[in-house]
Amino acid sequence: MAAEPRALPPAEISPHQWLQQYCPVLDGQFLFLDPISWRTFQLSEGAVTVLQETATAIELGRFSDFLVEVQEAGGWPPELEPLAWSLNSLIRSDAFRPAE
Repeated sequence: MAAEPRALPPAEISPHQWLQQYCPVLDGQFLFLDPISWRTFQLSEGAVTVLQETATAIELGRFSDFLVEVQEAGGWPPELEPLAWSLNSLIRSDAFRPAE
């Protein structure tokens, strides 16, 4: 039996919407579904806060600036930078436009 192809993330979902829909709370921890790999990651509330700040920066078109700010503040918490880049992948020029 052939493996079914993985579905792509919805074409018009923002990073914040992704977090709301695909990062549920389970026993006080958050379960984040990576939109690129489809792997899940168990995250603390603090890690989710960082990803929410990342989502805001992405939606405002400030992701590059946010990356610099994070480095200046001491760098990313363990394993969060790849998840931030995954959230950034939700932005497509023909799908989601940052708020003006």
